[in-house]
Amino acid sequence: MKNMFTIEANEKILKAAGIYSILWGFIIFLIPRVILQFFGVEIPHVIEFWQLTGMIVGVIGVGYCIASQDTGKYWPIVFVGFLGNLLGALVFAKALVSVSLPPFFASILLVSTAIWLVPFYFILHAAYDEVVQEDSPPKQFNDLIRFVRTSQNKTLLELSNQQNVLLVFVRHFGCTFCRETVSEMAKIDEAILGRKLTVVFVHMSDRSYGDEFFSKYYDHAVHHISDPGRALYKSLNLRRGSLYQLLGPMTWIRGIYAGVFKGHGLGEFEGDSMQLGGVFVLSHGQIIFEQKANSASHLFQISTLPEV
Repeated sequence: MKNMFTIEANEKILKAAGIYSILWGFIIFLIPRVILQFFGVEIPHVIEFWQLTGMIVGVIGVGYCIASQDTGKYWPIVFVGFLGNLLGALVFAKALVSVSLPPFFASILLVSTAIWLVPFYFILHAAYDEVVQEDSPPKQFNDLIRFVRTSQNKTLLELSNQQNVLLVFVRHFGCTFCRETVSEMAKIDEAILGRKLTVVFVHMSDRSYGDEFFSKYYDHAVHHISDPGRALYKSLNLRRGSLYQLLGPMTWIRGIYAGVFKGHGLGEFEGDSMQLGGVFVLSHGQIIFEQKANSASHLFQISTLPEV
């Protein structure tokens, strides 16, 4: 089925979804009473609610038309549409089962949302495949550690010759899991020092923003490396995540827990939003331990480190 959704087909699907949504939204906005009476729905006291719904549907339709110009660039619009249709399908399925809306009307609404789920999924999948194409071959890690310097002007090779280095690759600073990782690392800072490890964070933002970011969690300066081109990430084969690794059900659950209940929140994208992280131990220029994240929500545990 994936082969059916070519670039040309995806553009046509999004244009069709855009036109459909604009027309449907325009009709609901202009004549909500006529539509509701036709389907036998009780006219609410606040008819403006349905007009507002029509406006939202129409605006999303405009977004679909924009996204049809470049699905790789505008995939977030498609993702929002996919989520909206998924949640809408669930709501209208419940309305159909509970008969809270006339069955015919609920069925039409259910079909009009569910019909876009499969094509939108494959459009997102195609956009992901386009985005994750690597633009350059990775440099050798053994070469990079000789000249890449931390925020305290030390190369990784110098640091690892003095003491084993705990090299922590984080996701972008706007990610709630990145913030959670740094927060948890700061809490066990003494335990890490007790293992005679020097912590070095690798991130994709500029150095000045890195200084500001880490000062929120540490009361002392920490080593960190700005790697916006992801040269170090690539050299250790740290990949971008799949759709499931980035947006799977456990990621949503962990995201709500870390972002809301633990208070880490969300921020602006800083770097590649699809990049996954990892933890490595570097000794005298050699990797002696590695733990690559298997999802965006992966959280490092110090107990997993070997006794070195």
